[in-house]
Amino acid sequence: MAESAEAKSDKYATRLTLAVEHLRGNVKWTLVAFGAIGTTLLAGSQLSNLGKFNYDEPRLWLALLCAMLALGAAAYAVRSASAVAYSGYTELYSLQQSDIEYIEHNNALLEGFANVDALKREYEKAIKTRHRNLMNPNSEPGALADDKIWYFYLDGLVDKVLSYIRYNRIQQQVDRSRTELAAASIVAAIGLVGFAWAANPSAEHATVVLKAPPSEARLALTSAGKTTLAPVLGAPCVALDRIEVIVLSVTTAGSEVITAKTKDCPVARFTLTDALGKLAATSP
Repeated sequence: MAESAEAKSDKYATRLTLAVEHLRGNVKWTLVAFGAIGTTLLAGSQLSNLGKFNYDEPRLWLALLCAMLALGAAAYAVRSASAVAYSGYTELYSLQQSDIEYIEHNNALLEGFANVDALKREYEKAIKTRHRNLMNPNSEPGALADDKIWYFYLDGLVDKVLSYIRYNRIQQQVDRSRTELAAASIVAAIGLVGFAWAANPSAEHATVVLKAPPSEARLALTSAGKTTLAPVLGAPCVALDRIEVIVLSVTTAGSEVITAKTKDCPVARFTLTDALGKLAATSP
């Protein structure tokens, strides 16, 4: 038994609706994924050290630049994905050349019409004929019935053609968005990684300039050094012209020294800076 026109229409409608919803469903998940980028940046900013940076700190501006890069990529991705939701609508009299080429390349959709223009002309003719017969009180019932059947057939065919055009437009937009979203994903990932690195510097450690075996030296304290170290070394020790010390290491922060035990000085370990005093080698 041959399918009725209504059954064919339902079959096409169901098939195309499911296909379109499948395409748009993928885009919805994409929107959710890129929306999470903003949440990640917001949460990351709360756990970062941005508030500890001075305004002239390069890491601060690098972190802000990376954050803007990630958010910009996310916004671009959302815009590209949203285009899928708003693409596809068309009318018979506003078809683009690509729409016509798509239908005529799949000419089985025209069900015997030579091209889209031929279908359009026949559709316009059916509308005019039906309108004229409906307005004519002397029209025969049989003619009205035939006009109705022919008009509804053409109207269903036009709907089917437009549905396929709509699907094709959405498919093309999805293909374009797929490439754009892939590029946006890479840029967003770079921005997130850059933000995390710039906003969370590792703990600063003094750079060791010299770490040799401990060596003996003599320390001459400055006035500031005597005042600062008096509570640690005691007044008799800081009053000496030279204090016997052992140099443990030299760093960018200063020299790590330990005092030798004498009658005036206790054993104490501290970091010597230029402001506290100067070291001199012991005589051989």
